[in-house]
This record gives sequence, structure tokens and C-alpha cells, in this order.
Amino acid sequence: MLPALLFLIAFLVGADELLLGPILQPIGQDLGVPAERITLFITAYSLAIAFIAPYFGRLSDQWGRLRIMFPACVLFGLSSIATGLVGQFDVGLLTRVMTGLASAGMLPIAFALAGDQPGDKAMKHITLIQAGLTLGMITSPAIGAFLTEWLSWRAAFIVLGAAALMVAALLAAQGGAHYAKNKTAKPEQPAMAQLLRIPGARGALLAMGLGLGGGIGVFNLVGQRLRDATELDIALVGLTYAVLGGVSVMGNMVMSRAIRRLGSGRAVMRAALVVCLLCSAWVFGASATDVLMFLPVLFFWSLAGGIGSPALQSHIAQLSDSHRGTLMALGMSMMHLGVAIWSGLAGFAYSLGAVWLAVLAVGLFAAAIAVLKPIPVSEAD
Repeated sequence: MLPALLFLIAFLVGADELLLGPILQPIGQDLGVPAERITLFITAYSLAIAFIAPYFGRLSDQWGRLRIMFPACVLFGLSSIATGLVGQFDVGLLTRVMTGLASAGMLPIAFALAGDQPGDKAMKHITLIQAGLTLGMITSPAIGAFLTEWLSWRAAFIVLGAAALMVAALLAAQGGAHYAKNKTAKPEQPAMAQLLRIPGARGALLAMGLGLGGGIGVFNLVGQRLRDATELDIALVGLTYAVLGGVSVMGNMVMSRAIRRLGSGRAVMRAALVVCLLCSAWVFGASATDVLMFLPVLFFWSLAGGIGSPALQSHIAQLSDSHRGTLMALGMSMMHLGVAIWSGLAGFAYSLGAVWLAVLAVGLFAAAIAVLKPIPVSEAD
């Protein structure tokens, strides 16, 4: 039951992150603000996750994973429902901050709990969580648009919140055994800066911000690139994103096999970054005008991302048993900060010309490859 619940938690967080995309305009009309101001709902959510996740990760190391995850799931449900009931934009910002705080106690802790599992079981759980996250991101724009068209944008948030409360109820039904597993507080935790001295931690966390966060920021402009280069209509661009999301899920599923072949999650992510670098350089640097020329390259880019992302999570999970929750949460924070920073810079670079975005993408992926260097044997745990 617990693996399924971890999958659902990741699905809920993934769904929330991209739910707003197609429904910004109806929300803005209802709340009396321009649609572009509703993007602040996304900013408020992301910043809340980025800044609070490490502290929830630390608490989960001390108190136990589910002791953090259960109340966070309840808060996520209540905050999402509250977002669906707001009548003022400012109140909506507050509920989105609360949802972000809740997400900070859900997804990073789910990854940490997966990493707690013994042997290959940890990789399987991490793969399952990543698949749930990816599926949530793929399906939520369509679900949000459908519920908005059928009922109201408010229904999308209320349904999401109700689903979270049901998952919270199932978590509570797990019983004392799961909560007691990490009941005894661990020794006093070191300062965050000291955690960066753990061999491999600094490079892995930087790779989360540069390679994963930066990669997401760049990949978000693939749709615009396809429209500009091939004149593909919006519906087909959306379908392309959905198909590529499915390819990423395929990548999630073969991650453990890739780790067994290359020896570590770090090596797998590094190889995936090389593929992403080459693909992004072609997508934004080539002068192709036929969509059929883009699709094979985007296939390999999505597949590499689907393999590399959970592989990096697996690598971080293995850096320290006693500080796993804090490190996983720091990784999530770095990813969200990376998305926030590099998305804006990617948009600016693309406005100057697609080739400038290719330069930025190559720089980000190359930097991530460089920082994700092998851990010297003398420093490894």
C-alpha cells in the first residue's frame, strides 16, 4: 500500500505544478485581475517549496517521514480547496503559499522515504515516485482545462484538494508501524552548510539546479520553438508535449537498469546530461522547418531526462543515510530555484533568437556535467 501512496503523493504534487497553465485566463477574469498576474500563483507556490523544503527534510530525519508527510498532505488538501473558494486575488496568493508549504512536506519526504528502503527496493520506489510526478504533470493541464470547461476553474482545485484528503486518510490508516519506524529522533543535525561537506553533496545539489531545473526551464520553450519553426498549431503542440511526457515515463521505468549497467545514479545522470546537451543544441540551433526532423531528437531528449532525473535523486539518497531527508529536500529546493531562475533567463535568451537559447542550454548542461564529477574513493562514505 505504501508504494502506491507515494506514487499518488507525487502525482498530486506534479498535477498541482502544471494545473494552472491552461486556466490562467478564466481565473483572472473571475478574480478581476489580468491573466499574467495569475502567474504569481505559480511563483508563490514555487518559492514556498524552495525555502521551506530543507527544514521539513531535517524534521523528517529527526521525527520520521510520515510524521511530516501526513499533516502536509492534509494541509495540501485544505489549501487546494481554499484556493477553489477564494474571491480575492490576494487571498488566493496566500492559499497558494500554503499549498507550496504543504508540497515541501510531501514530495521531498516521499523521495527520502523511498531512499530509506533497502537495496534495489529504494531504486524501484524512487522510480515509482518519479513516474507519479511525471504523470501528474502530463495529465493535469488536460484535467484542469476539462473541469474548467465543464464546471469551473474552481472545480479543478477542489477536486485536487479532495483527492489529497483521501490520500491523507489512507496514510493515517497505515497504522503505528510506519510512523514508529523513525520515531526515535536522530542525533542533533549539523548546520545546512556542513551538509554540503558530505562527499558528492555539493555537486549533486548544483546539478539539480543547473541540469534539472535549468533543463526544465529550457524544455518549456520547446513548444514555442516548434510553433515558430514548423507553424504547428497549439493543439498539436499540446499533443506533442503529452507524447514526450509519456516517453519520460518510459525513461523513469528503465532507470534502475541503467544504474546497474553504468554503476551509479551519478554516472547515469551525467550520461543523460550529455544527451540533453546535444539534443538541446540541435533543437534550438538547427534551422530545420519540418516537425518530423524535430521529433526523433525530442524523443531522445525526453528519454534521457526521464532516465536521468530519478537517477540523480537515487544518487542523492545514497549520499548519507542519517541526513537523507534534508539532502533530498535541498535537492528539491535547488530544482525549484533553478526552474524559477533559468525559465526567465531562457525566455529572454529566446527573445533574442533561438540560437542564444541553444548557447544557454549548452552552458547549463555542460556546467551540470562538470559539477557532477566522480566522488574520490578516499572521500566516499
